[in-house]
Amino acid sequence: MKRIIFSILLIGLVLLLASSVAGCARNPLYVYRNGNIIETGGDGKPIELINNPDATNPTYAELVAFIKADATDTKGYVERGLEGAYVCSDFVEDVHNNAEKAGIRAAWVGMNVEGEDEGHAINAFETTDRGLVYIDCTGGKPSAKSKLWDTVAYIEIGQEYGRIEIDKAKSLSYSFYEEYKQKWQEHEKLKSDFNEEVARYNQETRGKVYSKGSPERARIEAWKAELEEKKQAIAELGKELSRFWLEAPGGAIVVKDTYMRW
Repeated sequence: MKRIIFSILLIGLVLLLASSVAGCARNPLYVYRNGNIIETGGDGKPIELINNPDATNPTYAELVAFIKADATDTKGYVERGLEGAYVCSDFVEDVHNNAEKAGIRAAWVGMNVEGEDEGHAINAFETTDRGLVYIDCTGGKPSAKSKLWDTVAYIEIGQEYGRIEIDKAKSLSYSFYEEYKQKWQEHEKLKSDFNEEVARYNQETRGKVYSKGSPERARIEAWKAELEEKKQAIAELGKELSRFWLEAPGGAIVVKDTYMRW
């Protein structure tokens, strides 16, 4: 009987120790990728997400107001291995913790990328009026600090990852990003063609004097007026589209899959 009781106690102790070890193995503040890989910041230390039990889902307007007020995007992106390294995971950690502190429920979204070992990370928010919204505040190099790094992110598995400045993101659908990008590419082509035409105009008119009332002068004046109209149209289109559309840091990437942690 004593042997049986001892065996039961021993089994119980083993199970208790196993439970304790399992509990200690996963820190609830850390973000785990593929079950056991701990996400780290630029300094190599684990990312820690600090949740606020009283945080709630915001309206879209409340989310935009918070993101624009939050200063995380003004920090410069510094690659791993360099002094003061600060990478996308650090941006996401700070936005998450700042949002939770402000009473806004936030998520971490990890992104695996086709053909790359390094992925990307962004934030997500469940808004009460527009559903799930992806936000990417990852900034550029320290010399390129700008509030234009506050962007809405666009994710479609198997497709290019996209970002649009938050004030210009009129829709959250991926098709809107595709249309926006196409318009911006058309805008860039118009600018390129315009600059080439201006160069031709300058080359043709440089050092020349045209007689008043002559057909040649009329042609040059009409050409100049046409260039002014094109310049104005390109400028107006540029205002509509913002100064630039954005991809992930380092250029276009294709989303393989994502994982989320609230």
